Amino acid sequence: MRQTTTTQYKSTSLSIKLAFPVNWVPGITIATDIICGFPGETEVDFQETLKLIREYKFPSLFINQFYPRPGTPAAKMEQVPAQVKKQRTRVLSQLFQSYTPYDSTIGEKQQVLITEESFDGQYYVAHNKFYEQVLVPKQPELLGKMIEVDIYEAGKHFMKGKPAQNGKIHTPSIVKPLLKGEVSGMTEEIKTLSKNGTALPARCTGERSFSASLFPWNVKGPRVKIVSVSLAVLAVITAVTMAIFR
Repeated sequence: MRQTTTTQYKSTSLSIKLAFPVNWVPGITIATDIICGFPGETEVDFQETLKLIREYKFPSLFINQFYPRPGTPAAKMEQVPAQVKKQRTRVLSQLFQSYTPYDSTIGEKQQVLITEESFDGQYYVAHNKFYEQVLVPKQPELLGKMIEVDIYEAGKHFMKGKPAQNGKIHTPSIVKPLLKGEVSGMTEEIKTLSKNGTALPARCTGERSFSASLFPWNVKGPRVKIVSVSLAVLAVITAVTMAIFR
């Protein structure tokens, strides 16, 4: 774990838990990365790392074997033998796979959003508010819905839940979903005209008349003043230029 000791790690972890009390962020998750075989790592250091993992049972743990990058200070340090690094990495991986971090959730009720089908096609995949994966029964009417589930089983990277009895089901959407083939942004007037086969007025299509496009001064209002001022300025510039080059 580089130069960070387990004592320092525990102190940092405790600070995080104190900064985010359980009633603020219940179920807060702490993940970590471990570089296995960093230069100077002793067997005692490695055993301390194993002890830390057993204590915290990280649900997310990234194990990397140290590789010396040329030109870095660590590359010049005394290296841990390659075979030792491989063996320690294997032990760490086995320890990580030996526990299931979600056992404590069995029996809980959780709100989940069902988003997709699982890779094996046997379940729908949902996520709770911590973005932890919850597998639920494949009931087509639940896809895209937010429901309450009872957690009845836990695996290494997931939980399994079933819809709670009398649980509310709702669609997490701000506006009513569009019907199939419906185009967003259409007013009721445009919908009615389109349905009746009536040509849409220029203000609905964004088109301008031919005369207005070619001759903007034909349009009444402020645009006439802008064009007049522009022509006057152009005339002055032309006159001055001709006077200079005579």
